Amino acid sequence: MGGLATAGASLFGGVQILRFMFPAASSNAPALFKTSFSFLQLTGGVVGGKAETPVNVITDTANRVSVILDDAGIYAVLLICTHLGCTPNYVTDVVTGSGVAPSVADNRGIRTKAQQIPNGWACPCHGSRYFIDSTNFYGPAPRPMDWVNISVTPDGFFAVDRGTLVATRGAGDNTPPQWRLLVSTQKSNGKTYGV
Repeated sequence: MGGLATAGASLFGGVQILRFMFPAASSNAPALFKTSFSFLQLTGGVVGGKAETPVNVITDTANRVSVILDDAGIYAVLLICTHLGCTPNYVTDVVTGSGVAPSVADNRGIRTKAQQIPNGWACPCHGSRYFIDSTNFYGPAPRPMDWVNISVTPDGFFAVDRGTLVATRGAGDNTPPQWRLLVSTQKSNGKTYGV
């Protein structure tokens, strides 16, 4: 009996040592990544503390993030549909066919009247739609998409941290988040929401 127990323990221990030597690495993308586009490409440069390009959206579909520049600063939306986790696509006209007037979408985000367009995201899976501030307004999505932390790297690109939420809202919460990376200082304004 003792010999059988020793053999079993040795076998179990040997298997555990082998498992330790060959860790189970995941194929998931890292939560923190550097964008392929720079601060200068998004803003067009900064003059007098303001971006030369007042409004801009650059989407990195492979990393499931959109980086948005508006008159208040820069923010990053995590492109994971809150319905079933598909990747919504950026569109310049998000309201067509939804029954929502374009003026409702125009007023989302912090933009001057001349810069307002009914842009946002449309989920290709089940039709959920989101305004430019990631608020859901059509389809089965139960809540708005989350915003993630973004910062400027020393070489002028963006570091996006999908593991750090700066704005998250529950079902029915249409409050537009105020968190922004300020263009003039390249620092966060610290106005997180729901985290």
